[in-house]
Amino acid sequence: MELCGLGEDLDRTCSYYSKKQVEVRDKYLGIIQCAMQTAMVTYIVLGIFIYNQGYLDYEPARGAIATHVHGDTVSAPISSSGVQSSARFFSAEEITQPGLENGNVFVTTRLVSTRQRRGTCEDQTMPCGSDSECHTEVNGLCGKQGFCVENSWCTDEDSEKVYELNGVGDMSIWIKSSIQFVGLAPGKIWSTEKDHPYPEKGFNLFTLKELLAMIKPSPVQLEEVFKLGAAIEVQFIWNCHVADDKCKPEVKVRRLDILFGSEEERGYSFNKAEYITDDERWLNTMSGVRIFLRTVGNGHRLSIVKFVMKASTAGTLLTVAGLVTDLLMLQAFKYSKMYFARKYEVSQDFSEYMEKLAEKREHESRLPGMLAEDDRGALERDANWQNRLGEHG
Repeated sequence: MELCGLGEDLDRTCSYYSKKQVEVRDKYLGIIQCAMQTAMVTYIVLGIFIYNQGYLDYEPARGAIATHVHGDTVSAPISSSGVQSSARFFSAEEITQPGLENGNVFVTTRLVSTRQRRGTCEDQTMPCGSDSECHTEVNGLCGKQGFCVENSWCTDEDSEKVYELNGVGDMSIWIKSSIQFVGLAPGKIWSTEKDHPYPEKGFNLFTLKELLAMIKPSPVQLEEVFKLGAAIEVQFIWNCHVADDKCKPEVKVRRLDILFGSEEERGYSFNKAEYITDDERWLNTMSGVRIFLRTVGNGHRLSIVKFVMKASTAGTLLTVAGLVTDLLMLQAFKYSKMYFARKYEVSQDFSEYMEKLAEKREHESRLPGMLAEDDRGALERDANWQNRLGEHG
């Protein structure tokens, strides 16, 4: 059959090439191939599709978080002389600092207040070894105790008051968390406020003691961090199927101050000054629990495209079983040469034959001209012979 009158054979042009299959009767090779295929199918089904959920589309996101602290406590100060004064009331606004900050809150567990005045005295924040290390602008000198003696805030040691805020462990922290996956579901927002608009214990309402007890891998008691304080991170982790309107976050807590500092640097504290006059103030050293709150999560949904891509990619792993089995058969087995002879057909070297074939074709292409030249010579000889015959007749 010709192709569109071009003289081409359609059977040759549209021919089909098939692969040759050789059956190798060896039980050990068969067991190796079946074992490898079984292992790969198990990995594809359990590892890729069930454990790693390769049929899902994912989108990581960060959300918003807000906190409200409720509660109060009462503490009687202990002076530097050991005398206990009358109790003082502390509201949540006094012992949670700062008053407003996105995602963070600080709860005071210990407060040390000292009265200070401007004057010339040893500055405990300025250690020195010589006078040159002090401020020459204010005639600073290095004192006998190894601190600069210069104009600074001088502490009245007798005025020191220490407040142990034992009741802060029962203060409630209302945490509001929300997240959105813009790529997968731009019109949906998941929030702890959706079905729980009010504080609910164990879901969005926690006490300070409860948060410390949730620290992994080792829970922390409030008494352990009461004097030095601590820094912890509270994560609300959302893993939501975007087709489902309901999603509950997982709450994880870890301690940070032991990760980024030495044993001496553990804890969390800061100073806050309350000015009485321009030359007099109260310096409050506040130790407590610094809470960093984060909202993170992953949204997911079923993806047919991803399922097909994972399945086709994973399916190519099955060809590895045949490749490894062939390698063992041809390189490691006793009868590898016999297997090689049956697996591969090696043709003869046709290079000389092709050269002779080319010469023959070239000779045949010149043959019609040589025959025509021979015919012309024969005709001329016949004509000459007839002329000579007529002359003698």
